[in-house]
Parts: sequence; C-alpha cells; structure tokens
Amino acid sequence: MKSVLLILTIFTSCSTPSKKKTDNSLQQNQSERKYTKVISDSTNKLSGKIENLEVEYTVWGCACPQWIQTKDLNSKDTTIKFIHLHFYIEPADRELDLPIYFDAFRHKLKIEGQFYERKDYAQGTVEMEEPMPKAKVFRYTKIEVTDKPTFKPDTKIETLTLDYNAIACTCAQWSESKYSSNPDKRIHYWLEPDNEKLIQADTLFNGENLPVQIKVTGQIVSENGFPKRNISKVGHDEAGKVFRYSKIEVLKNGQRKNGY
Repeated sequence: MKSVLLILTIFTSCSTPSKKKTDNSLQQNQSERKYTKVISDSTNKLSGKIENLEVEYTVWGCACPQWIQTKDLNSKDTTIKFIHLHFYIEPADRELDLPIYFDAFRHKLKIEGQFYERKDYAQGTVEMEEPMPKAKVFRYTKIEVTDKPTFKPDTKIETLTLDYNAIACTCAQWSESKYSSNPDKRIHYWLEPDNEKLIQADTLFNGENLPVQIKVTGQIVSENGFPKRNISKVGHDEAGKVFRYSKIEVLKNGQRKNGY
C-alpha cells in the first residue's frame, strides 16, 4: 500500500551573504543525507504462512503503522493497545502499489501474502525526522480495493446534466452543461458508476463523437479524489470532485438533440 511520504521543506533566505548561502546548502545536504538512511532490515525473512487479510487504513496524527484487520477494529481485548493491532504493508512488486484512487474513508483492501518473522518496517523505509515504531510487516502478492459498506456520503442526491469536455489532459473531463458558455463557473467532475451494470461514462467518448452529453443521478463521494478504477498517468494534483452515479441517461452521443 500506500507508503508513508515525507516532505521536508527547508527555508533559505535569498538576501543573505554568499557564505550564509553556502552554510545553508551544507546544512540542507547534511539533512537530506540524514533522512535517506534506510532503516528496514533486509535480512528479515517471511514466515512462510500465506494469509488472506481484509484490512483498513487508520489515519493517525503520527508516523505509526497504519493498517489493521477489519475484524480487529472493534476488538474488546483490553490487554492490547489499539495501536498494537496495527502493522505495515508492502507490495511484492511496484505493479501492486496502492492505486491512486484509494480513499481511506471509502475503501478497504483484500490482500494475500505473508508476514515477516520479526517486527520491522516495510522494505526500503527511510529514516524520518519523527521516530517510527517497529511493527509487524505484511508483504502482499495480491491486492483488491473494495468499498466500505459503512461509508455513507454526507452530500445530497442530485441529478446533473453533464458535457464531456475532451480536454487534452488526464484530468476530470465532465462539467455541467448549464455552464458550457461560462468556463469560469465550470466544475470538473470525475464520474464513478455505483455498480458494474451501469454504463461507464468515460467510455462514451471515442475520440471523435462530440458532443457527448449525459444525465446522471447520484452524489459526490469525494471532494478531492479519483474514481475507483484503473487510471494511468494521472498525478495527485489532478484530484477533484468524484460523483458516484446510480442512474445514467445518454442525451447526446455525437449528434445534436433531435438530430440537428
């Protein structure tokens, strides 16, 4: 899964003398070297016991192990601290990395793999400014993102008429038709079908058949995320509103309404 990302911001002054700049550069290089030390144990061995786990992500306010088995979320064992039920996970290869659309509030994982024998960190973990505790580590060879049945959006159900914009980017492409002549008011949506039986809205545009216009009923499930599907070459800066629809009607698909 999602490995912990550390962003170090080092402030320097552009108005200081050149010697000060040199000192700052040295300090920055020393700081960068300090926090590129790999702290995981490459000699740690797998247990040999293959397990299938259903896990969820806990959002901590610290650099802590984030994953817990769903069955342990409501553990009543008072002899074990809640944090000690958590562990780290790591993919067996990069193709199994946590997908960009994973949302800790909406999704959970089904993973197959093995725990390492000793408590440690995910392989390749580098030293952070904030100390990280060692914990169990699960190395998975299979991953599936599933919806949390307990997730309930707090947004209203609405019906939107949307146009496909065919923007030359990997960003969200749909916006409300009523703002077609007023680009400044457009909000671009990612669309996600509520179930597999519904038309996948993004497949309607074949590269030539504009205009594409649809009417969808549903609700926003994320203010800053991605739809649950495989998306290639998309960066985190392209996150946006995700509208999950339970109904879809194609109004235009390469031709004007009423044939003109």
